[in-house]
Amino acid sequence: MNKGCGFRDYGINLRALFASFAFPMALITLTTDYGLRDPYVAMLRGRLLSRFPHGRIEDISHNISKYDLVEAVYVLKTAFAFFPPGSVHLLDAGYRFTDQASPWPEFVIVRYHDHWFALPDQGLLPLLIEGPLVPPVQRYPMTVPRQHGGFALLDWLDGPLGMLIQALDQDPNRTKAPEPWLEPGPDPRALWLEEVYEQNGILNGRVLYADSYGNLHTNLDKATVQAFVGDSPFEIMLRSPLSHENRAFRIQGHYRGNEHEHLNLLYNAMGYLEIALAQNHGESLLGLRVQDKVMIVRS
Repeated sequence: MNKGCGFRDYGINLRALFASFAFPMALITLTTDYGLRDPYVAMLRGRLLSRFPHGRIEDISHNISKYDLVEAVYVLKTAFAFFPPGSVHLLDAGYRFTDQASPWPEFVIVRYHDHWFALPDQGLLPLLIEGPLVPPVQRYPMTVPRQHGGFALLDWLDGPLGMLIQALDQDPNRTKAPEPWLEPGPDPRALWLEEVYEQNGILNGRVLYADSYGNLHTNLDKATVQAFVGDSPFEIMLRSPLSHENRAFRIQGHYRGNEHEHLNLLYNAMGYLEIALAQNHGESLLGLRVQDKVMIVRS
């Protein structure tokens, strides 16, 4: 009688196979300033796949401006909510050494909106979250062995961050990293950028990010703008050397312009005011840069 070929004939472990489908590993995203010219992205992805062969790895961006942590956090903040809960987001985009006694990059982890974030220990949480309540962070109290020279993230993946990913694989519902990670606590290094404010009847915001199309993304959210403007006519004024292109009188809600409107204003996917020039590179032509002021005045 022909018994056919079973899975065991091919050395397949059915229990492990079905377990990998029933309890998939957390999705891991990468946001870095490594670029794609050098081998660093491949090294990082290779290390992750070697340690977690069943892991799912997605790139958010590797084209962050060099050492620009504010830009990196903004890009991650814009993208992370589109990934499933339980995802682990790794960010590495330069490190500003402020402690001479510890000249090596350190990372903190935080759980926020059912997502996990591993960020350089640079006080970045207020840039990531919405609202005044900053979630607690966890720090690793022990020295991480330095095996990879200037590539600190690889050392952390071999150690504390790898430990977290393994723990999440075993228990996706856990709410904090395992020991010896410290208990969650406040972040004394938290950086606070200038928030949107109203002064003398003017709503003041700033440019936070310029994308590859030259569109400028601000920290003025739709609810704040609408609450300030109400039913009144208004002007949006930019710090621009081009006098005929430094103001607008309405928010179109799309990228299509017309011959009478030089600026296109709309709300981006996160609900923040975006400034664009139709078929042109707004950042270059308007002369605006990150942190430049954007002002709204009721007419």
